[in-house]
Amino acid sequence: MIGLPVLSLIFAANAYFIWWVWRGLTRLPAQSSAANDAPRKYSVIIAAHNEEAAIANCLTTLIAQNYPKDHYEIIIVADRCTDETVDIARAFQSQFPGLQILEIDDVPPGVSPKKNGLAQAIQRTKFDHFLFLDADVRPSLNHIRTMNRYFDDDAAAVVSLMTFAKATSFWQKFLAFEKLASWCIAAAGVGWRFPVISYGGNWGYTRGAFEAVGGFEAILHALSGDDDLLLQKMGQMNLPVHFCLHPDGWVKMAAPSSFGQFIRQRRRHFSAGKNYLFSLQLSYFLYHASNLALWIAPLFFPPAGIFLLLKLTLDWRIIRRGSRLFREHFSPASTIVFDFLFMIYNTLIGPLGHFGKIKW
Repeated sequence: MIGLPVLSLIFAANAYFIWWVWRGLTRLPAQSSAANDAPRKYSVIIAAHNEEAAIANCLTTLIAQNYPKDHYEIIIVADRCTDETVDIARAFQSQFPGLQILEIDDVPPGVSPKKNGLAQAIQRTKFDHFLFLDADVRPSLNHIRTMNRYFDDDAAAVVSLMTFAKATSFWQKFLAFEKLASWCIAAAGVGWRFPVISYGGNWGYTRGAFEAVGGFEAILHALSGDDDLLLQKMGQMNLPVHFCLHPDGWVKMAAPSSFGQFIRQRRRHFSAGKNYLFSLQLSYFLYHASNLALWIAPLFFPPAGIFLLLKLTLDWRIIRRGSRLFREHFSPASTIVFDFLFMIYNTLIGPLGHFGKIKW
């Protein structure tokens, strides 16, 4: 039977993680001020693999940006596309001469397809500041202008968000909760100057930062991680990273169309964790293991319910603070329900990213 001393240690491990996130969020505004007013020039790189249904929406918004047209170019990385993605993109070249299309027909064995495409695109860029978007996102008309404000003189990278349209179903609301938890960790890492998470579908960095960490060379074998792993290398070199806190710098994306698609996406994301620093892997393991223990302990030792109640109280404070920063809303009751599902999801789905073959 688990005794109070053991439960106290488990709770302490969980509470330390929550404190780390809380403290990181409080430090974030000082680390990420939108202070730059000078318009820099950007190479906007869009990864696309069979995105005929979405690429037009993304490009329509990008070529209409409230930003000087001679201050940015767009490079579409058409990675082994077998649909109409390339033809649709070509139709926009007459509207925006700065649009390039990089067609990739094959990928070297053992190399991540996305990193392969992004590396080739970077070689073709004209400018020294890069913004990365997925083809299926919808940026605001002020996207480049807003991201530019966070690229002050010393910023090596800017992390931003990928948000869902307003959730209407229970399933979508849980996905929004899962996203919010991820955003809080990502923002806290930047606040601590120890960046952990980025989102490849919406972030940016400089050529100098990319070259300083050796590009993708050391992580080409990892299917995922063109964002997290690269960001963590920047953090290890103490390169300044900022976090975009303005909604105009965030992008909209469609929620997964099915549970199966969601599982595939999350497995791919979790797979990057195999290449995290050991200290990060251990931290994640201890947090999720303690989370599981605090939920199930009351079933066998009723007094453990007080630790679960304390944990839920701390979680609610994080969710409330994150909701204010990222303009979401969760009631205390929904937080309890989603907190439980979050524990189940990470316990069952998280390990799947470390086993079996994962497809892009």
